[in-house]
Order: sequence, then structure tokens, then C-alpha cells
Amino acid sequence: MSDATNVNVWPCTTEAVDWSFDGIIALAADDSVELLFPNSDSSDTEQKAASWQHAPLQVSWFTSTELPEKEPAPIPIYSVGEELSTSSPLDIAWSPPGLAKHRRCALSVLTSGLALSIWSAEGDPRKSSSWKRRLVVNNALRSYFDKDAILNDSVVASQTGEKEKINEYDRLRTRVRSSTWAPALPNAEYTGVVGTESKWAQHMIAVTNEDNQVAIVIVESPTSTFGSEEWNAEVLDHFTVMPDSESIFTVPGTFDDIMGQQRCISHMAWSPWKIQGQWYHSIIAYATNNDVRLRIITYTPDTIGLGDEVLCPDLCLRHKGPMKWSPRIKDGDKLTLALFGIEGLTVLTVSMSDATILERKTHGLDGRWDKVSGVIWDDADSTPTRLHFSSLHSTMSSPTAGVEISSGGLIELPSPSWREQISDTQALFSAQNDLKGNAKSKVWGLCISPLRDFIAFCHTVHPSDMLEYGPPRDRNCHVALSSTTSYKKDRLPFPANNVSAEGIAFTLRKCLENTVENADQVPEFTKEVLDAMLRTYRPKQGGSNSDHGENYNTGDIAELTTSFKHDVFLEANMLKDRYTILINQTCSVKTPTTLPRALIAFRLAKAIVNMIPRSLAHSSSFSREILMSHHQVICLINAVTNQNDSTAPSTSITTMPNQSTPDSCDFCDAAIPFTDLEIATCLNGHQYPRCGLSFIAIQAPRISKFCGLCKTGFFSEEFVTAQEVTRNSDSDDLGDVETQTLGQSAANEDIEMPDVRHGEDQTSGPDEANHLAAKNLATETREQPDKDIEALIGPGKQDIITEGLPVSLARVLFLACDVCIYCGGKFLE
Repeated sequence: MSDATNVNVWPCTTEAVDWSFDGIIALAADDSVELLFPNSDSSDTEQKAASWQHAPLQVSWFTSTELPEKEPAPIPIYSVGEELSTSSPLDIAWSPPGLAKHRRCALSVLTSGLALSIWSAEGDPRKSSSWKRRLVVNNALRSYFDKDAILNDSVVASQTGEKEKINEYDRLRTRVRSSTWAPALPNAEYTGVVGTESKWAQHMIAVTNEDNQVAIVIVESPTSTFGSEEWNAEVLDHFTVMPDSESIFTVPGTFDDIMGQQRCISHMAWSPWKIQGQWYHSIIAYATNNDVRLRIITYTPDTIGLGDEVLCPDLCLRHKGPMKWSPRIKDGDKLTLALFGIEGLTVLTVSMSDATILERKTHGLDGRWDKVSGVIWDDADSTPTRLHFSSLHSTMSSPTAGVEISSGGLIELPSPSWREQISDTQALFSAQNDLKGNAKSKVWGLCISPLRDFIAFCHTVHPSDMLEYGPPRDRNCHVALSSTTSYKKDRLPFPANNVSAEGIAFTLRKCLENTVENADQVPEFTKEVLDAMLRTYRPKQGGSNSDHGENYNTGDIAELTTSFKHDVFLEANMLKDRYTILINQTCSVKTPTTLPRALIAFRLAKAIVNMIPRSLAHSSSFSREILMSHHQVICLINAVTNQNDSTAPSTSITTMPNQSTPDSCDFCDAAIPFTDLEIATCLNGHQYPRCGLSFIAIQAPRISKFCGLCKTGFFSEEFVTAQEVTRNSDSDDLGDVETQTLGQSAANEDIEMPDVRHGEDQTSGPDEANHLAAKNLATETREQPDKDIEALIGPGKQDIITEGLPVSLARVLFLACDVCIYCGGKFLE
């Protein structure tokens, strides 16, 4: 099975392909990063040109504020990369999910200018204009090391005066040579979740500088901190790697001295985490000029522990590299590390308890002289562990491109399917250009899909007996996919760990193409998929009566969000209906999803009315409107089914008589009866979509987001924040009287709701003037959603948005449902 796309970049750089948790492939080019997006429309899968989209990011362009100009450094610390480089991308890596907006992955880009920056999308990630550089990690290193610049000597800096020495320290310690993201922290209670995390953890990245130091950096964003912080990077701790005495040259005199001087860590890799008591344990591996070293890392929120250094002798990775941990922990305490050095491939089995080497296996690399360009672990639970690797020039000429890890050693695999695809592309190139077989391929990198069922490989083809010429538009880099799974044996390759809905949808489309021959087999296929997903991704059993209920009385927004997610979003029946919608919309666009969507809405409304404390529901006028809308959902579905329990509605829900509603039309001021869960129609016929969480009509542009898979619309985070800022009123008797009955458990009674218009609060009292001003401001925010928040609330008051917000129903609802509640897809704007 092959799925390929061509990207007009030339050439591609080494080790520069990575596949994110939410399904985006990043590819580094000469001066940009290309982002590849699989088309979510299942009807386009047969059209290869439409099955992938791509957008370029100009990552090499820095402003003088982001990267100030620097004077030439002294000869001992002079760096061509820092001072003369065009800042081409050298390495790219996706963070674990949850850091960027809508809980997506952020992208780290290391350029040849020795600058490490973090990128994320603000709106639609498929548009280049949405992507912005959020921060430069070098600035965090500068802030951290400035505190003790003269306290530690450097074996790299020259022996000059104190002022000059401080300047040299600053230059050496802020140059980034390599980096690696920490894997996502595991959760002891929830190990298989689709689309989200039961509780998001901090994001960390390890970076090395040119003074033999490794720094552990925490990266925070408005998303990861519930809006309390802007994008920020802060060094949590660091350690210095002491080089051998033979690598220290006070005054390097020859070229050999300069090349032999130990001044940076060339390669790093961070192992998976394991929970041990109250701490998380993992191991960082890093390579000096002459050896490989290991160090245990222990972590608990905001606290890092560094273990003793363990030396791996007789392993030299210089000019070769890289290193790669297997994502699987074997026997509860064993990690596997692959190293590519001068002597060949070495696979180490490492103990997590003390980082000692338990076993060592080696395999030759067929005399390769070129650098290893890509490494991936193919370690599905149902198959033996395999390691695939490519080299820049000799992948097609060397017999070995993969090994299987067995108890007897490393067994060479037959030619994998991805290499056979490269061979076919090479033969086609030769035939099209009449080269008579004189063609060669360069393989620039490998990466594996989030569900670990596809390998993406990046390669270019060239003539081998002549100079290559032609217009730039003909110079394409091929990114192709190869399946690691035999669909006849294992049709449903679902790993038992957290995955994304986008990854599930991509895998299902490929399974459907390769296993289902006609439309009559689709219902059977979807049933098998649903059963498999319920077995694998069912982290919670039972209803909403969980042990997390007492946390609703806390004032901690993080605890409230986690509790609501456990009790409602990840409830077993909600998961079944969500998987049903995801499978149906992926495999058959004709299958109706009205019933499971109505069930999800009904359970959500009942949970809001019955579980949320009165203080949260009445903390703001916007929260009270949401509560009233959820009560209308219950009344509507109960009226359709004529039942007073949670039995599913069995008929259309679009023919109900008018009911009282808190919503009114902003265009004509007419009432909007609550007769449909998805469409709001006023009495004069104006129609608006309803928010999928609050069920309030979305009546203005640019205040909403939508699911990238099922296209359901929701209020955006910015709009919810603006409502909380501008409509946060004091507790008042009238507001309590209007909504007092809504917090009672008799939610199934058909109660006529008071007519409270959206955007208004029926309050009065000594603060009436302030209330009227807030009401007008709320109206202005809604009518002018594109207007800057600062212009509305006044300069210098942005902190109100994050620090002054109440802990309310609205915030808990929209923070807990950080992916689509109907299918689990990520949001777009």
C-alpha cells in the first residue's frame, strides 16, 4: 500500500521528518518547514492530489527583537553557525500534545544559527498565516545562566579578563546545539484515551549548549496553563558534562585540537516515563565526542531530580548518530536504546532503576560511510520489535535497512516495503528521463504515524552518471507512506495508549480501502471497529457517580476541569456514542448520526444540571445562560420521547412546538424558540448554528471554532473569555431567583424557562451603573468580535482576562471539552 505526495522543496535536510500526535507531518527544507495535512474528507481518498495538503513556514526569518545581531566572537569561541549562517532548519520535532492552542502539538525548530524556537498555530493550522514563532528558547538560557555566569569555569572559554569572560560565557551557553522533547507523562488511571488526555501535564524539552551543559526547560503556553500565562520558557535545572582530559585544550593550536575539543553534546534522546510512587522516572542519553552517557531524571510537578552519570564505554557516535529509545517499556523496568556509531548499530537494554546496561547487541552497517538519516521503532504489541533505519546516500545500495530484536541478537530483515517503494520511484525516474538505470536515491528521513501503523519516508531521486540540471519546479522531494501492518492478519491496529481521533480516522480510511471490497461490507466493518475501540479505549466504567465528585467544591480550575472530564466527557456511554460518530463519518458519510449526537447532548445537559454546584452555575450571567440552555435540551428531548428517564430519543427533534428560551435574535430581536439541537431559528426565520457545548446560538462571525472532523461549531475560547470578563456580575437576588430551580435534581420536569435574552443580565441594585456598562461592553464584544480585547477593556488590563476570571460553569465546560465532544476531533478556526 502506497500513498505519496510531492513537495516542491530542494533539497531536504537530514533527520528532518516528524509526524505529530494530531496527524501533521513536518518536513524541513533548505529555508522553510513544510507541513503536510491528510485530507479529512473521505470522499477524496482516491484522488492522490487531493489526499494531502501542505503549507510552508518561513522558519529562517527572525526579527532583530527575536534574534539580536551579534558582534563577531573571539577566535576561541567563534561560531560560523551563529554569526554567518542563513538559519536553515537542521532539526524539527513535535512536542507531546496539549501545548499549542486547541491542545495540539507545538513544533520546535533548531536552525543552523544555533537558535531553537517554538512554533504553533493560532487559527487553522492548514494556513501558513496561522503559524507564529511563539518564543526562542535561547532567551530562557540567557536569563538562567546570567545568574551564575562567573561562578563556574569553562573549559571552552578563553582565559581573559572577567568582563570578557562573562561575555564569552553568555555566547557559549545560549547557543543551542541539540534538543529533545520529554515524552508525555503517563497517567496511572487512564491509559487509553482518544483525542484528549485525562489530565494534561507540563511540557519539558532538554537542550544542550556549547559549554558542555544540558538544561531542562519547561515550556508553558496559555493553553497549558488555563490562560494564566503567556508563552514562556524557563530553565528548571541543568548539569554540566565533564569532558575527558584529552578533550581539553586551553589554547587549541592545530585543526586536530579544534576538532578534538569537547564543547557540545551532539546527540540526545529522552526515554519514556515510568511512574514510581509520587515520582516519574526516565533516562536521558547523550553523546560526547568519545562516549555515550546516561543519567536518570526524576520529576514531580515543578521539581526535577538528576541522578548520577552512567558511562557507556566503547561507543563513539561522532559523525554518525543518531540515538533512539524504543517507546515500549519491557518487563516493567527495561528500556531499549538504539545507537549508530562508527562501529555499526548497537542496541542496549537499560535498567530504569539505576541506568545500568543489562544487555548489549551489535550489528554491522554494511560498511556505510554516510550519516544515518532516519531511525524508527516498529514495535506494535502484536509483532516482534523491529528497527528501521536509512542513510542519506547508501540506503538503496546497502542490503540492511532493518533488524529484528530477538533474544539471540539482531536479525537482519528482508527489504522492507518502504525501500521497495523507493526502488519503484527510482526505476520510474530512470524510465521517464531515459537514464537506462543510471539513477540513485537519497533518503532524508523516516518517521512513524501516531498509531504506529504507517512509515513516512522522505527521498529524492537523481541521475548517477551525469550532472543534474532542470528548472526548480521539477525538483521535488517525495514523501510517501508504507504500511507496517498486514491488514489480512490484523485489520484493526489500535495501540493500547492515548491516540488522536485524527489518527484513528486516518487508519480507518486506509483499512477501509484495503479490506472492504463493496459497500455492503461497510456495516460489518464498522461494527468490528466499534467493538475493537471499546475494548481498547474504554478507560472508564460506569456513570457520573465517581470519586471525583467532591472536587466540584474546590476553587481550583484545574481540579474542576479534570473532575468534569472524568465524570462526563470520559463516561462510558459518552465514549461509545462518540466512537460511533467518529467511525460512521469516517467510513460512510451516508450513515446518520442524529441519534448518538442527541444522546451525547442529553447526557451532557443532565450532568450540567444535576452535578454542577449552584455556585459555579451562577458565577456569571453567561454561565446562567448555559445552564438554562441545557435545561431546554432536557425538556426538548423529554418532550420528544415522552419519557422521564435517559432513554434515547427515537424520532426527529426538529418538529417541537416553541419553547421559552434565553436566546433572542441579534438581527431582529425576535425570540428564538428551542426546537432543534443544532440550528437556532428565530420567529422571523433568521437561522444560526448552535454551539455544540452551550447550545446558545452563534450569531456573529469570528467568535466560533469548529471540529476538523465532524464540522460541529462551538464558541471560541476568546469569546468565552470575553463573556466572562465583561459579564461577570455580583451575586444578586434576582439572578438567584431566576435560576434557583435549575440546580435542583428534578431536571426531567418540563419547566417553563424565564425569557432572559442572550447578552443581558436581569440584575439591579447599587452597582446598576457598573452592570449596565458591563452589559454594553458584552454587546460590543459580541457585535465586534474582531476588535482587540485590549481596546475594549482598556490598556494595561489584559491580566483581567486570566487572573480576574471567576471559576465558573462556562470555563469548566469549555476547558474540560478540549476536543469535540461528539467525535473527539481537534478544533479549527
